[in-house]
Amino acid sequence: MFLRMKEEKISGHIRLINDHDESTAYLVTGTDKALLIDTANGREDLHAFVRELTDLPLMVVNTHGHFDHVYGNIYFDRVYIHPRDIAVAEHYFADPDFAAWCKKLDRRPAEFTTIQEGDVIDLGGISLEIYDTPGHTPGGIVLLDRKERILFTGDTIIEQTWMQMEDACPVSVLLASLDKVQKLRPLFDHILTGHSRHLEDASLCEAQRQAVWEVAHGMNAGDESYTWFGGVCMAHPYGREPRRIVYQD
Repeated sequence: MFLRMKEEKISGHIRLINDHDESTAYLVTGTDKALLIDTANGREDLHAFVRELTDLPLMVVNTHGHFDHVYGNIYFDRVYIHPRDIAVAEHYFADPDFAAWCKKLDRRPAEFTTIQEGDVIDLGGISLEIYDTPGHTPGGIVLLDRKERILFTGDTIIEQTWMQMEDACPVSVLLASLDKVQKLRPLFDHILTGHSRHLEDASLCEAQRQAVWEVAHGMNAGDESYTWFGGVCMAHPYGREPRRIVYQD
């Protein structure tokens, strides 16, 4: 019985796994293997949940190292991540509350194997290409599914972009990553972010990129204070709610 997690079919080979409206993972299935993109918050056995959906050999990848994308690693033996985000994930693994949760379950996070730009994950009939997109974290990645014309963006491309956290890169680094994504735009029409509830139109890429450019160039006259669990910073709104770039002043 799963109380937090729900799944929604996006296409014939993609399922969205909603973890209590707090984080989103994705199960992508080919003819030979399956891929789990991110592992959410770890409060329920994600491995058992996925095994109700597929019995194919399973590979797991983290788009980046933040807790709401890696805490579910405790239910797996091996997870792929960009080498620059291993330290980010390990920082959150050291949190006392998470350590207590692991002790209660008698589990520990999976061993990491590295993955980065140029790698291609072949699932049989479906391939996902890896691209490095540092910014939100140093080792963020996106995954391109050319067949379905979908880009899995983690928290690199997302309506509310958090750049105020201590492990975030300078805004200029994110801007360079978004410029890279723009070169891929002829190859995808939709995105699935690290917090999507449904398939999203890829036009967000251009809107977010413009907003990040404005922040990077000091165009912040209409910016507002923003309160989050780490304190108060600034937010640059763009378009409809909840679109904003959150950053340290």
